[in-house]
Amino acid sequence: MKRFVIMIVAVVAVSVLWMGGWFYIAGQIRAEIGYLAQADGVTQPRLVCDRLDIGGAPFSFSPRCTDARITSGDVTVELAAITGTALFYTPTHIQLFATGPARIADAFTGATQEVRWSNLHASLRLDDGMIERFSALADDLVYADMLIGETVIGTAAHGEIHLLDATPADSPPGTGAIFDAYVTLEDVTSQTNDIANGRLVVDARLSGLPDPALWGDPQVLGFWQALGGELALRSIEASADGLSLTAQGAASLTDAGLVNGNLEIASQGVADRIATLVGDPSVARIVLGSPGEDGVSHQTLQVSDGTVVVGIIPVASLPPLF
Repeated sequence: MKRFVIMIVAVVAVSVLWMGGWFYIAGQIRAEIGYLAQADGVTQPRLVCDRLDIGGAPFSFSPRCTDARITSGDVTVELAAITGTALFYTPTHIQLFATGPARIADAFTGATQEVRWSNLHASLRLDDGMIERFSALADDLVYADMLIGETVIGTAAHGEIHLLDATPADSPPGTGAIFDAYVTLEDVTSQTNDIANGRLVVDARLSGLPDPALWGDPQVLGFWQALGGELALRSIEASADGLSLTAQGAASLTDAGLVNGNLEIASQGVADRIATLVGDPSVARIVLGSPGEDGVSHQTLQVSDGTVVVGIIPVASLPPLF
């Protein structure tokens, strides 16, 4: 009998300590989300929740931000709800869920768009405070302009974004992080652009990335350049009924924020589509090249100090990015 009582007391003590720990960590999570509401929305994105609940006891933490408003610079995103879940014993693996639609407003241009979906969830793994892997998946995507009524710009049956840490273990300090990025869109349609059965696959690598805490800073591109950052576009593959395009290249920034880079493009049917949209076939031929005997156009674009060059002819000038 005495052993049984001791066991009951031990179980109760452990349960009390466990729940005490849960409430303490839940309070820390609430405080961290509260700090985001106090951000200026310029140097750091601001997240404001109309209502914030922390659930999931006793084995997980599930904050739910209802009527969320995210502000970064001139852009504001409003969502019905954002929910996160992390297990007590694996707090570095976070599951995220978003309830749409997401309404995006740009105070500078006055533009208003809306993104809808039937299912959107994401997974974030952290390692020593750094992103180890981030993945987001969504179904039945709809992108619409909402400035005057609703104009559906495009839809996709499925979309995915993956970001994986590829920084070598022996990478010296002060060189920034390296991430591999993958993006896919399936069954893309756009009546306004006459696109059907579209598909997009992007494979890229970003090097020289600063700490994720600085990604929302307006000067993030300057930090990226200072760390020798480069965007390596390993592959873009885009296709639709009567259209195809592949591309690869690389880009970086100068001390003055001007783009240096190159892009090799092969396409079929795209130049004619652009010529129809802009009403000038010469523009499409300059950018994409003239089709060969097989109907495929090839072109190489060079960018030096913000000047886009085709062959030896400058065709455009890009403004500095910071």
